[in-house]
Amino acid sequence: MNTPADIRINARLTGEDAERFQQLLGSEGLTASELLRAALREYHERHAMPARDALSILEKHAFLAGGEGPEDLSSAYKSYLTEALETKIPTHAHEPLPAAPKPRRRRP
Repeated sequence: MNTPADIRINARLTGEDAERFQQLLGSEGLTASELLRAALREYHERHAMPARDALSILEKHAFLAGGEGPEDLSSAYKSYLTEALETKIPTHAHEPLPAAPKPRRRRP
């Protein structure tokens, strides 16, 4: 009896698909079930949805350790960001300097 994870497949192959299947059966020495299992595994490996966590995406695209910068950037990024922003945007309000008195003109 089949377990819930077992699936029985009855498929009809015609034309070129039937020829390919027969060719693979003969050349690989596999049973029909073994060939279908191998084909399914290969198809799944190529087409299954990849993991969507950030680490696997970065690893897939060889993005890890690809940048340049201080070695402690990941742990001290806030202080680096604060320093960079302070040079661009002052974080302290400054009192305006008092206007210098205008020089008086002497009357002739």
